[in-house]
Amino acid sequence: MNFRPLMISILVASSLPVYAADALTVGVNQRQSIGLTLYNRDLALVRETRAMPQMSAGQSVTIEDVSKQLQPETLRIKNAGKILEQNFNARLLSQRAILEHYLNRELELARTNPATGAETISKATLLSVDNNQALISRNNRVETIPLNGQWRFIFPSRPSELLTKPSLSFRSQGTSGQSDAKISYLTSGLNWTMNYVLTLSQDGDTANLSGMAALTNNSGTSFPDARVQLMAGNVNTAPRPRMYKSVRHQEAAVALSAAADGVAPPAQMEAFHLYELPGKVDLEEGQQKQITLMNSDDVALKRTYQHEFFVGAHQDSQRYRIKPNLRLSFSNTHEEGLGQPMPAGNIRVFRPDTQDQLQFVGGARINHTAEKDPVKITLGQAFDLTLTRKQSQFQKTYNGFLVGQELRITNSRNKPATVVVRANFPYEWELEHSNIPMEKINAGAAQWTVEVSGKSDQVLNFSVQMKKPERK
Repeated sequence: MNFRPLMISILVASSLPVYAADALTVGVNQRQSIGLTLYNRDLALVRETRAMPQMSAGQSVTIEDVSKQLQPETLRIKNAGKILEQNFNARLLSQRAILEHYLNRELELARTNPATGAETISKATLLSVDNNQALISRNNRVETIPLNGQWRFIFPSRPSELLTKPSLSFRSQGTSGQSDAKISYLTSGLNWTMNYVLTLSQDGDTANLSGMAALTNNSGTSFPDARVQLMAGNVNTAPRPRMYKSVRHQEAAVALSAAADGVAPPAQMEAFHLYELPGKVDLEEGQQKQITLMNSDDVALKRTYQHEFFVGAHQDSQRYRIKPNLRLSFSNTHEEGLGQPMPAGNIRVFRPDTQDQLQFVGGARINHTAEKDPVKITLGQAFDLTLTRKQSQFQKTYNGFLVGQELRITNSRNKPATVVVRANFPYEWELEHSNIPMEKINAGAAQWTVEVSGKSDQVLNFSVQMKKPERK
């Protein structure tokens, strides 16, 4: 007898996974820890630890209560045996989904008489569904019915593939005992933004600054008792794979090799700032939670008025009357009670009136601000300052133009005001004359800081030589 073919068959069979009949379900009660890293762009990294029983080779394991916006291609499962297959099951039960499941099948159709309240039930075949209308076949006729309170379908059962909430499932080569599985994935539906409130003192020279992080959860699941970190900065992400609309909400499967055991940290991690919230946070589905990230009670403010204009290389006889913009600024330093990276966000400014009631006086958006960098907030146009500008000189020269400007700044306030005037030039330029010291900003701009006493005027006169570029 030749035993060789039989020996080969046994070896091949033993190398295949054995799929166990009984599936395991791991729910929220087996969840041991949750960690979240939220980004500023509708993105979060979810890290979970779940207690797993001993698993047989090929046994199906379902993990419940995951985000319905999970990105399947980022899913990683560790410490649960060598993963053979993993799936994201996100086809959820809804009226539309169950109607589509029962297309071309006979259903019971109930209708309530609006006058009597009596209900009648008949048999009908569901042909199609379009928005709030259904097309049915009944008594050898085709008709449409509205999907509203008077009409309703009665379904014989819930299809097993339509879930009440999203889940993960996987198969592995099994484990020798109980284990703590590490699960991580990226998901949309979680986000955080920064909001600042600057409350000025009565004299307006100092302020209280409060910075609060707003955490938003629209992921489809709750994250109780989570360790939350906030990543500040513009993190690039890989493009998502495109799916056809018809399969976008169906089961998505991801097969991993044995080498894909974890996610490497971003190479540019040190370019961003990571904030870890103290304690644990309950972030419920549909919730927006605000948490104080920074606070300072005595921020020294600098108040300046800004005006920027363009000096044209042409004759201009017009007179311009402008209200300069009011800008508040302060330094992000330890001396001001700050001195830590400030994430980008909206800042709103309030000031008490004469009756000590807070009034909103303007707001702006600030960029990511590093330690020791200035924070500048443009509130709006000044009421009590007026800037009148006109061209005081224009002359063509052999290689360009000589242009003069006169700016009269009128301060109707009792307090002095600092006005920063910036001029932009279209050509290479040199200063010919200025009655107030000038600061050259760059090759195309100059700036003057003009101090104007209360209830007075101040005039800025300057002229520049602009050189036309040579024709080639």
